[in-house]
Amino acid sequence: MTKKVVAFMGSYRKGSTLKIVERFERELRALGEVEFKYFWLKDLHMSLCRGCGLCISKGEEFCPLQDDRDQIYAGLMEADGVIFATPVYSLQVTALMKNMLDRLAFIFHRPRCFGKTFIPIVTQGIYGMEKVVLYLDEVARLWGFKTCTGVALTIPWDKLLPEEEEQIDEAVKRGAADFFMQLHNPVLPVPSLKEVMMFHGVRSFHMANVGLPADHDYYMQQGWFTSAYFYPVKISWYKKLIGSWVGRKSRQQALKIQQARDLLP
Repeated sequence: MTKKVVAFMGSYRKGSTLKIVERFERELRALGEVEFKYFWLKDLHMSLCRGCGLCISKGEEFCPLQDDRDQIYAGLMEADGVIFATPVYSLQVTALMKNMLDRLAFIFHRPRCFGKTFIPIVTQGIYGMEKVVLYLDEVARLWGFKTCTGVALTIPWDKLLPEEEEQIDEAVKRGAADFFMQLHNPVLPVPSLKEVMMFHGVRSFHMANVGLPADHDYYMQQGWFTSAYFYPVKISWYKKLIGSWVGRKSRQQALKIQQARDLLP
């Protein structure tokens, strides 16, 4: 079955980052049949996030900005595999990439990328790429993705030396092989203890209806108020035990918040 892969390009120029993604695409195609698509954020109209919070509190359809956000969201949801590709600017992703993540912030609250595979591709001139890769990896995990070890590369300003070319090729091949394997792996990852704790803690607030209305409704629609996790997966006994404890403590806190609200005039 052909897998759909989408690369969201955070670059302003078609330079080093594009060349690495193109290498990655070639390696991926050498491993099997894929449908590969580029989303150039610089060519799309997406206004800066205003921080109004309506997409989070009421629902993504209430965003007051009418632009290409839904086109980006549709591309994300249609894909089996997703790449966030960005050079390092001032020790972070580019403004284009950061604005995209801000405009899709509702997915942090209402994750929906389970079963999809993610990899970050990050380039730098000198410094900062490791933290950018970790940042993008955490974003993807919170959105529900299966994540792969990122491709992070230093691209010299001058012409590459033969040994540098070899290092780049090896890194891209490793990343493509890992990504391809995860694309075709139907098994969803076993959540970490931290992820189980977060699930139980957040869910308790939504069950008590002291969180945001859109989140409460989404969790209810997904059946997460009665599930052991976001998706069917075997969770070890100690994770279940600690998760249940976190859930009880969160419910107690939620009850205190609700009681305090009831006392307000």
